[in-house]
Amino acid sequence: MAKAFCFIDDQQGRDVELLIPLVYYAEKYLNCQVSFKFIWDIFAIYREHPDIVILANTIGSKWIFQVAKYAHEQNITVFALISEGNFRTNGTFDYWGYNTDKNFFQEYVCLWSERTRDFFIEKLSDFSHKMVLTGATGFDRYRIYQFPSKKEFLQKKGLDHFQKVVGYAGWAFGKLYSEIGRQELKYFMNDKPETWEEWVESQRLAVESILRQLIEKNSDTLFILKVHPNETHPHITVESPNEMYRLKNYPNVLYLKDEEPIHDLIAVSDIWTGFETTTAIEAWMLGKQTLLINPDTDFNRDITYKGSVVARTYEQAQSYFDEFYKNGKINEFFSNEKIKLRKSIIKDTIGFDDGLNHLRAAYYLKKSLDKSRQKVIHPKFRLKYLLRSLEQYIGSIFYYRPLFLLLPKFKKTTWIFDRCKLKNIEVLKETYYPFLDRFYKEKRLDSREAQAKFWKEFLP
Repeated sequence: MAKAFCFIDDQQGRDVELLIPLVYYAEKYLNCQVSFKFIWDIFAIYREHPDIVILANTIGSKWIFQVAKYAHEQNITVFALISEGNFRTNGTFDYWGYNTDKNFFQEYVCLWSERTRDFFIEKLSDFSHKMVLTGATGFDRYRIYQFPSKKEFLQKKGLDHFQKVVGYAGWAFGKLYSEIGRQELKYFMNDKPETWEEWVESQRLAVESILRQLIEKNSDTLFILKVHPNETHPHITVESPNEMYRLKNYPNVLYLKDEEPIHDLIAVSDIWTGFETTTAIEAWMLGKQTLLINPDTDFNRDITYKGSVVARTYEQAQSYFDEFYKNGKINEFFSNEKIKLRKSIIKDTIGFDDGLNHLRAAYYLKKSLDKSRQKVIHPKFRLKYLLRSLEQYIGSIFYYRPLFLLLPKFKKTTWIFDRCKLKNIEVLKETYYPFLDRFYKEKRLDSREAQAKFWKEFLP
């Protein structure tokens, strides 16, 4: 049985969701024992010598990049997906991220769409043999899992006196208030090199104003305000101002950070809103109508917005709300142009919306596993990774969050000890695996013969 390590930096959220369907397949059909490891314990690679290391990406943080590089140094096969694969192909996106070596240490670069695959092949021709099309595995759950009903969710939160629910996906306005966040925003807002700070702050205040009016004028509607997961880096313990923070105490507001998975929030919302958010695609896959609140529409943005309805003022947003709750739909959202655009956007961003992207990726995981069996491990001891693993182990023994938050040298480490035990992973697997079992049976893909036929039909 092959031994795989799957490194993650949190026990919930985007990366876990895109990995679990692939891990399910590896465990059930590839005779692979997968152990989830916390990102801080890189030394586990040297300590236990897995056959293969599985990652959500290799560019999203310096730690995930170090895992990929360190495994590669020991001649251990690395298989990686892409967490944020909706790359802009106009030259404004840094597709290397934290990969300072500008070298792909994984066997394959799993691209979400033909658009991004072709772009990578053209721009990075030296690595063209690694570029493969798999689709976005994280979106498979919208075709496979069952999500709570609005009634169940509201009862759990003690908010079942509401009948109307509007969800809002936060933009990363809070990045403006940390040094590392400002650097990221500056790069993102390269279309406004001189005025980006003023523009971001003006939009934050304008969106807050529109949301405030909507909340106050629709007291019978619950507004679920979801903070962007990457608004601040995990070591930053002070909450930064965003477009929602000053609205969280209204009686008809549910302000959430990472307490609930995004798919549950979308599922229970009547309308899904945001400033600029790729979760619009997730909402479309759940049959939800999407509304963007954009006081100024002139900025560097993803094409996803074209499939949504856009409101620049409170009055426009309120009129869309009124139309939806009167007729059950926003007519503009269902125009022929919008429908065609959404189909095109889905293809150009996530590749496929059939729930089988993880199976496409599994084809390349299988090939990577086959290659790993032919390799001889070359152990490379790194003192810094040993010390890091010891810090995690010893710190976990003495960890007391209120005390650590009072100590300047320790408060930046609280995210490590809050997450490192990864207790939620088994809970998610127990929840999701039955849905995956049922999906495979319904699709008649629960045999290796059927899977091989699928690969032959859908993969080059």
